[in-house]
Amino acid sequence: MFIVAHNGAPEWGGAERATTLLLAGLAGRGHRVLLLCNRPEVVERARGLGVPAERLALGGDAALPGALRLALRLRRLRPDAFVVGTFRKLWLAGLGARLAGVPRVVARVGLETHTPRRWKYRLALDRCVDVVVVTAGRMRAPFLELPGWTEERVAAVHNAVHPPVCTAPPGSLRRALGIAPRARVVVAVARLVSQKRLDRLLRAVALLDGDVHCVLAGEGRRRAELEALAGELGIAERVHFLGFRADVGDVLDAADVVALTSDLEGMSNAMLEALMAGVPVVSTAVSGADEALDPLPDGRRPGRVVGFDAGEVAAALREVLDDPERRAAMSAAARERAEERFGFGPMLDRWEAVLAGGPGRRNGAWR
Repeated sequence: MFIVAHNGAPEWGGAERATTLLLAGLAGRGHRVLLLCNRPEVVERARGLGVPAERLALGGDAALPGALRLALRLRRLRPDAFVVGTFRKLWLAGLGARLAGVPRVVARVGLETHTPRRWKYRLALDRCVDVVVVTAGRMRAPFLELPGWTEERVAAVHNAVHPPVCTAPPGSLRRALGIAPRARVVVAVARLVSQKRLDRLLRAVALLDGDVHCVLAGEGRRRAELEALAGELGIAERVHFLGFRADVGDVLDAADVVALTSDLEGMSNAMLEALMAGVPVVSTAVSGADEALDPLPDGRRPGRVVGFDAGEVAAALREVLDDPERRAAMSAAARERAEERFGFGPMLDRWEAVLAGGPGRRNGAWR
């Protein structure tokens, strides 16, 4: 197959990385792939992961020339399937794909708040999209309520991640940051933006013992604000801002527990990478968290799902940090859950089936 995807995000984040890794995996199985992007940064990052990418920007819903440019590009490319990777661009991207006559149009939906509640999304889904792929089972319901949308047209396919690789000797990051060997470390890997609510994490850390450090790996426009908050809370010396890090394995090597304190998420790649590395996760009740962190059949838990109060987050972190035996059991459970549910092979199998057609396909055979 030849699969083209479009990403309309203004910056590189979890959804962009997930789409790129999907395309890389499909390329590894012999398919041709191409990622079209709004921003040069996303093009550069995708190419860095080995995925062919080029810029083709889509503007707001009224910017119909963008849909026409996309249609012309797709008509020349003649892909077998087109993946809309940014829900807010669904109308223009879907319209461009339909005008180009692409046989199979798939919308990937990564956030629980991205639902067809507005008429433009309902129209785009009705006229331009064959199948919706959501990243967590509970995200299917709003799409199944649409007239004519059956179970076969709304697929739940979890994200998948590769096991993070350590490039430095164990303990290197802790030593570089001056963290004592017996200190306990909470790690968050996230963009420093409002949605991630890292202020909630800092308030939780301020409620923990003085030997608990917090390591934040990521960059974003709220960094100065978060640094100021750490100072106000009296924990600045225990909070370490790393900026963007490509060596996620080395960052997770420093962690006793990973925290996800967002208001909104899809199936978080940072959470899945932590599980792959055998690091317990404490997460707010965002979409995907319950499916990733629910107990194994023997009752062991790879993590905890908590409410959105900083005190609840702190209590859950304390429960993990204060009990080494519990932490070791959670670590083993985390690896088992990741291998069982979030491996690349099963994810690619599901995506190949969706892209190939089958039930719900409306537009003829591949070319």
